[in-house]
Amino acid sequence: MKFKTVREGEQAVLFNYLGEGTLIKGPKRVFIFRDRLVMLERKTASQYEYLELKDNVGNVTHVPGPCEMFLNPLELTSLKVKEAIKIDSHCVIVVYRNNGDQVIRRIVEGPTVFIPAANEWIHKFEWHGQDKNESDHMVRAARTITQLPMMPGHFSDKINEVRTLDDTKMVVKLMVYYELVDVLKMLEETADPIADMMNAMCADVIQFAGRLTFQEFVAGSNKLNDTETFPQLLQICEKIGYRLNKVVYRGYTVSIKLQAMHDKNIENRTNMRLQHEVQAMQQKTKDFRLSKQQNRVEETKIH
Repeated sequence: MKFKTVREGEQAVLFNYLGEGTLIKGPKRVFIFRDRLVMLERKTASQYEYLELKDNVGNVTHVPGPCEMFLNPLELTSLKVKEAIKIDSHCVIVVYRNNGDQVIRRIVEGPTVFIPAANEWIHKFEWHGQDKNESDHMVRAARTITQLPMMPGHFSDKINEVRTLDDTKMVVKLMVYYELVDVLKMLEETADPIADMMNAMCADVIQFAGRLTFQEFVAGSNKLNDTETFPQLLQICEKIGYRLNKVVYRGYTVSIKLQAMHDKNIENRTNMRLQHEVQAMQQKTKDFRLSKQQNRVEETKIH
């Protein structure tokens, strides 16, 4: 037999020898005889948090902060503090609500602090993203997001096994600038818009290079900076709710042997052009001297 104190702001459950419990709210002095007093854990949520309650029946409830509650085992099996979703400016999230007979989808725009209801969940997107070990390489499911940026973005990628008309194999590097303009169309048409854009861009580059020899490709590679060179990429962007802002050509790579031959050809062409310019200048100098000599002869004859 003893007394225990439940302080102000605290709560406890008093269990008797039969296992029956009674909620005690402080401040209170409690006499203990063949009983057990269990102090309850207190949880608090700020204005940027919420409490997730799960009762003994299995129902889940979300209580927005600021608030406080005690984990009362007579009513609850769990009580958790969770972060609210801070949606940035120019970003949106896709929220699904289960109404029993149907699931409703809605778009929540930022900037705002969003607290989901117990029957709501947030769409998680898993897209292609930059490889951590290789910046010019995109890998599957490397980018996981819940907030969709409604502002311009970009990605870099390299297209392997590109062959020209004369069967020269090379790697072409590009950077694509895009912007999401229609969220609903994107949700309906694609699960990975980055992968769709990559595939369309690859098809356009292969088609472009396949009509040209290697020398013609090098001479006309500046056309890869024009969006008109990418009809399939433009078409897929329109289909999935994106706008293609621009494409930047970042160069190409070939085998070391072929690159050495290409560099040698450039060097030879440069030397030939310089020799031609020197010979042309020498010829002009000779012509000038001959014309002056002829003028002097004619002047001598006149005098």
